[in-house]
Amino acid sequence: MKRQTGFTLIELVIVVIILGLLGAAAVPRFMDATDDAKDSAVEGVAGGIASAVGMVRAEWELAGRPTGTTNVDYGNVSLEVTDTGYPSSLNSNESVVTDMSVTGCKQVFDNILQSSPTSIIVGGTYNGERYVVDMTNGGVCQFVLAQNIAVNTVVGDIINNGSTTNGTQGFTYNAGTGQVSVFKN
Repeated sequence: MKRQTGFTLIELVIVVIILGLLGAAAVPRFMDATDDAKDSAVEGVAGGIASAVGMVRAEWELAGRPTGTTNVDYGNVSLEVTDTGYPSSLNSNESVVTDMSVTGCKQVFDNILQSSPTSIIVGGTYNGERYVVDMTNGGVCQFVLAQNIAVNTVVGDIINNGSTTNGTQGFTYNAGTGQVSVFKN
């Protein structure tokens, strides 16, 4: 008669315990994977915007630092810049930082990157856009990652002035200083 071989009950229990310990150690690392991915996406777009802002300002410097309503050719787009050389809009007479509008913020966002993510201005009807464009109380452009918004709803006011409240992730762009700052969870 052949002797059957296999695992004993004790060996199986030990394997289950080891797998449970490995699972308990690995699960917390993957719990935040979605938030980390969103943070990384926001940082990538903000980095692209910051680089493009620097390139537009370099074009302004090469043009001899003109003042007043000035357009700088950036790729195939003519961007209006502020008196300090940072992009403000597309030909809408926003050369002074205090004249910056939400529309100007969206124009900069949509035209400064070669393939910018989709965006919508606060108050518009959401149809799956990636970012919501708003302005902080201080007149700084704010781009917030769109999340938890139902399609075909009007996007409400999301100003958070760069804080991390409400679990929002995004970045701000100050047309007066050219500074791009990320805020996230």
